[in-house]
Amino acid sequence: MLALPLLAGTLQASAQGADHGGGHGGDAIRCTSGKPEIAIIACTNIIQDKREDGEKRAIALRNRAFHYQQLGDSNRAIADYTTALDHPEYGIQGKTYSNRGLMYFMKGDEDHAFADYDKALSLDPNLVSTYINRATIFINRGEDERAISDLDQAIQLRPEDAAVYVSRGTIYTRRGDQSRAIADFTKAIELNPANATAWRNRSFSYRAEGDKSAAAADAAEAIRLNPNLAAAHLDLGLSVQGPDRTAQAIAEFDKAIKLNPSDAQAFKARGDVYLASGDAARALADFSRAIGLDEKLVSAYIDRGDAHITKSDWDSAIADFDTAIALDPKSYASYLNRGQAYGAKHEREHAIADFTQAIRLKADAVEAYRQRAFFRQESGDNQGALDDYDRAIALNPRDAEALRGRGYVRLNRHDLDAAISDLTAAIALNPRDALAFRFRGAAYAAKKDSRRANLDDAAAARLNPSMH
Repeated sequence: MLALPLLAGTLQASAQGADHGGGHGGDAIRCTSGKPEIAIIACTNIIQDKREDGEKRAIALRNRAFHYQQLGDSNRAIADYTTALDHPEYGIQGKTYSNRGLMYFMKGDEDHAFADYDKALSLDPNLVSTYINRATIFINRGEDERAISDLDQAIQLRPEDAAVYVSRGTIYTRRGDQSRAIADFTKAIELNPANATAWRNRSFSYRAEGDKSAAAADAAEAIRLNPNLAAAHLDLGLSVQGPDRTAQAIAEFDKAIKLNPSDAQAFKARGDVYLASGDAARALADFSRAIGLDEKLVSAYIDRGDAHITKSDWDSAIADFDTAIALDPKSYASYLNRGQAYGAKHEREHAIADFTQAIRLKADAVEAYRQRAFFRQESGDNQGALDDYDRAIALNPRDAEALRGRGYVRLNRHDLDAAISDLTAAIALNPRDALAFRFRGAAYAAKKDSRRANLDDAAAARLNPSMH
């Protein structure tokens, strides 16, 4: 996943100078440009001097608020901005509302922040940072369209700002609109080729589009620009992982974890590679670590359940799939995999119920139809099994397992020619399927075709000597 950037980090306030008539010439300079701790004292001297006129004291208030802002003292900054707003000055009030809104946001008070941003933009519709900051609140509220609208406005006002394109592209990525996301990240890279985050985010989008080669190239460039960008190492690992590059993928995930030990996704990704390479013990450890970091990470429960299945620990697998379903009742994979675990325990009714729910969630689920067919057949429901195999094959005419399964059902129903046709098609797709040869041999034997039956039995025995 991409982390949505904190857009409110752009601070557009700056200390404002003013001529002071009393004995505050030095204070005026320090209030405007001194270090925050020193500037605050100087601004306070001006604010407390009753000889100063209201305008100059208001400027000092805004300046002191800005310095409190620099120190992270949101409460004092808000208090000063609020007092300063009682002394409005043309051209400055909008920015003051914007800055106070930022302080409210930093305190976690989004409602007051939002109100201030609205007021700021009504006074000055050219405040780029305010559009960016308000977009942050829209993002947090899940109002992506309104966030994009604000970022569109920011880009119109400041088209040279690469960071705004990165932010808008990140929203497009989250919405699954990878083509627009890639366009925004590409524009950001054109404006600032040293922006490692833009390269990393484009890598994510390329991978989501299935272009792992481009994704790997972008992730590598992001790492070259910023070797400490943990997310880029994660993306590179995900882009290169495969049977022939297991070591490289694990090495990248190791780096991502070292740089960001709290990234649940990195542990989960490394666990996936360990599981694919047959190292269930390490996979289980990584999935458990991922869950410890993010107890709502559904995919980690599913994958840990799969790892338990490889160790024939059916009860632990079912427990993990139970949790995944509780977190996401629409998780197709959870029902499918739990059904397999129930099937392995010979709890056919539970298995069939789970495959049925998987089909409700995903009507074109070939594997769910095939799995349900198998257990329906085992339960004696040959017609139900045949219906499911028919549906699976209609969805994927090249599903060799479904063809072999339907062939076996037809064999049991003494529909011998249809059985032979299905099993022949299965063998054509998978010439090493010993069971398909065995079943076809039985069909030929039932038709009194001993020569072909013997040939198929011999082929099955060669492929699987235990069938001799």
